[in-house]
Amino acid sequence: MYGTKIRLIRTSRGMNQKEVAKKLGILQNAYSKIETNQSKVSDAMVEKLAAIFGVSAEDIKSPEPVIINFHNSPQSNGVNNGEIKNQNEQLLQQLTQQLAIKDKQIEELMAQNKLLAGVLKK
Repeated sequence: MYGTKIRLIRTSRGMNQKEVAKKLGILQNAYSKIETNQSKVSDAMVEKLAAIFGVSAEDIKSPEPVIINFHNSPQSNGVNNGEIKNQNEQLLQQLTQQLAIKDKQIEELMAQNKLLAGVLKK
């Protein structure tokens, strides 16, 4: 039922049937039957496949074509979403610190400007 879509996702991820079968803990010929719709696919199996491919189970189950996002694929560059989130959090912290420094500099410049304006009025 989902075989064609599963095959499309697998090939787009650059994986072969043997790799996926090994990750699922089944034989390659059993996995082949999934892709050729000769074997019924349980919801649990769809969840496992989704995790392996880095997509949602709904992406596999949906009648709509799956959109392959190579930038978010764990297979695309070896960086997973957890690492990306950690990097983003670190970057956010650095930028927040830089903003605080700039805010302080602005306050100091405004104070100096006020002093100079007072001197010029005299």
